[in-house]
Amino acid sequence: MMAYIALYRKWRPGSFKDLVGQEHISRTLSNAITSGRIGHAYLFAGPRGTGKTSTAKILAKALNCEHGPTPDPCGECDQCRKINNGSSMDVFEIDAASNRGIDEIRDLRETVKFAPVDGRYKVYIIDEVHMLTSEAFNALLKTLEEPPSHVVFILATTEAHKVPATIQSRCQRYDFKRITVEEIRDRLAYVVQEMGLEAEDEALTMIAIQADGGLRDALSILDQCSALSEGAVTADRVRQILGLVGHDWIYRMTTALAGHKSQTVLEIIAELLRDGKDLKQILAELSLHLRSLMIYQAAGTLEQMDLYAEPEDVLKEQSQLFPSEAIMAMIQRIHEAMNEMKWSPQPRITVEVALLSLCHPQQAAVVQSAGMAPSAPVASSAAADDDRIAQLEAKLAQVTAALAARPAAAASTKPAVRKPAVRSVPPVTVQATPAEPVVIHAEDAQVWDTLLKKISEAHKAPMLACVSQGQFAGMTERQFFIQFKGTLMASLTMRNYRSQLEGLLQEITGRELHLSCSGEDTPMTPPPRPQKPKQPKAAASEEPPVIPVDLNDIPPAERAPLEKAFDYFGDQVVGIEEEK
Repeated sequence: MMAYIALYRKWRPGSFKDLVGQEHISRTLSNAITSGRIGHAYLFAGPRGTGKTSTAKILAKALNCEHGPTPDPCGECDQCRKINNGSSMDVFEIDAASNRGIDEIRDLRETVKFAPVDGRYKVYIIDEVHMLTSEAFNALLKTLEEPPSHVVFILATTEAHKVPATIQSRCQRYDFKRITVEEIRDRLAYVVQEMGLEAEDEALTMIAIQADGGLRDALSILDQCSALSEGAVTADRVRQILGLVGHDWIYRMTTALAGHKSQTVLEIIAELLRDGKDLKQILAELSLHLRSLMIYQAAGTLEQMDLYAEPEDVLKEQSQLFPSEAIMAMIQRIHEAMNEMKWSPQPRITVEVALLSLCHPQQAAVVQSAGMAPSAPVASSAAADDDRIAQLEAKLAQVTAALAARPAAAASTKPAVRKPAVRSVPPVTVQATPAEPVVIHAEDAQVWDTLLKKISEAHKAPMLACVSQGQFAGMTERQFFIQFKGTLMASLTMRNYRSQLEGLLQEITGRELHLSCSGEDTPMTPPPRPQKPKQPKAAASEEPPVIPVDLNDIPPAERAPLEKAFDYFGDQVVGIEEEK
């Protein structure tokens, strides 16, 4: 009994005219053979299943055919048959994935020297050549550049960018393109007709789409479907074998997404999983359908775009469910979910979250920004939040009003702060309770944290040690309140650091704020200035004279300690008479 041969091997092209979708390459190579301009090295680059290795074998037969060199090898002579069955002594097919080292290339260089056994040329076909190591490429370089006249190298790769430029520059490069769905479907129809099989057109189209541009993959799928189908190859059988979701399910899910019916979406996912469908396949087909809608909205039905094999009336109907921006955002979200599934311990949850985020605008800000209007629950939730905020603000206003109504007698006894002679400090009103209601907003606490951070960054340890013992007590448009546990720290803060703190607050908030410190609910005011001893002739209310000091007139060596003293004890210098 003769062994079964897979369809992709049985129907492998035997001549240049049998190549599907690569007419630009077959025509160029045919003309080169006819004119005798045969290169010594070729580089075939392109996706899998597009005919790179088949073209290499056709070229080998064209060069060694007994009736050649000819662009149409007979396929019947001894040389053609030996090349077809892999027994030729002049055609070497090397897998670079398993023979990637420098030792294998050195052996190849030794065999290159010998003349062909039966044919005219020795042909070396190195498949997946990008897998060679750097040392192996270097060893091949000189031989590839100047091989013997009877040697032809054919390098095939799916990742041409990994082949060194020094190798590519010594080869004639041919880029194989993806085969279109229409070309694959026509080839499958020809194979089915030659084999005497029956297949529905829709089934062949589905196989061509799933092949993703590779004819070898399409023939393998057809081989599997024909083996498992009883009679004709139907679309339902293909969908069942490949685990496809199907158009009807995708249409239902798309309609549910447009109608924001989250329960329907979850039910569809559950039912598809019960039928054994793959989660990744569900997202893949939904993405293909949305792509078809996007392209239909942009340019109508285009045959060369390889749409998801959908009727135009369905595309016209469902393309009106979403704006174009929303469709693009949905496709992006689906692709993100497909990437997340690789690392998720529960892929089903990832898929459900992704689809619900597309279904429910409240959970999909990306879809809202793309043009989908927010639903009623979102608006009602925002209104409820506004009501709660209004109630809280009303209660806070009542509390602050009660605080403002407290007796302010202590505030009326506050002394005026005299302007210092050396540094200009604005007058500050110091009181325990502000003259206007203190409303603590959310950003007020952030001002306090920023103030402490700036003091720390300025490396002012004494100031930080003093101010950090207080607590933020609120701020108004004109005042900033700090509450201390005792009156001592409040007094030190107002006397020593008031001007610096007010400068930092103006830098943070952008407006002038007056500092007000208090301790244990007692109004804190700056301590009275030192008074000189009373003289019999002086009036009781006479104050010591203020001595103006200009730091610019003081030498630098003496200026530093004086500035430090100003920071600790204030910058008002008064004269004190010595007792005689």
